[in-house]
Amino acid sequence: MKKTLLLILVLFIYSCGEEEEPITIPETVKIIETVTVEVTKVVEKEKIIYLDATYNPEPEPTWTPTPTPKIGATWTPTPTPTPVSTWTPTPTPTATPINWEIYINGELVTPTPTPEATWTPTPTPKPAATWTPTPTPTPRPPGDLGYELTNYTFSTNLTDFGQVLIVGVPVDKSPVVDHNQNNDLIDEISINDQNNYSVLSVTHNKGGLSEITILALTPTGNTNITLTFYTTRK
Repeated sequence: MKKTLLLILVLFIYSCGEEEEPITIPETVKIIETVTVEVTKVVEKEKIIYLDATYNPEPEPTWTPTPTPKIGATWTPTPTPTPVSTWTPTPTPTATPINWEIYINGELVTPTPTPEATWTPTPTPKPAATWTPTPTPTPRPPGDLGYELTNYTFSTNLTDFGQVLIVGVPVDKSPVVDHNQNNDLIDEISINDQNNYSVLSVTHNKGGLSEITILALTPTGNTNITLTFYTTRK
């Protein structure tokens, strides 16, 4: 299209150049689509006219992006290392053997004797106390007073007529009890020889021990006497 318009313009100028009258052409001719044609003036007749036709489109604006500045690297100084303290072990002195004699600067130095080890015995642990429950007494049958019949035999030397003996009843056989509940302890005691021995009295000392006083009618020398009586059930 542009070439066609340019050709028509050249032909128009050439046809006008055949006349003898000079013509004047505007320096600038605007063409459709914003095309500008610059034509030089005709200087002389019948001279070749050079047209300076230059298409100068209006430059479109170009967008230049603003560069994003790069973050500069921060400089971190290298820390100066702290020197590590060195550990020097304490030397262990070598013990001088017993009974050695050493000389320092020509003088005899007696070594310090090492004390002998003492033996401490390990204490024997005491056994823990065990708890023994108190046995529950068995209830007595009706009419049972908790008495039992026992006997006690002892030896003596009878040398006199009418000799009186005081016999202590052992703990495991004391006390003498009134099992028939008649408030008389003398009739509670039976002797193996009722004709020669008789009970004078029965007393109770502290701790429940009983003492029996016996009268021997005739001297029998070394003899055994057996007493039978009731005592509490153990």
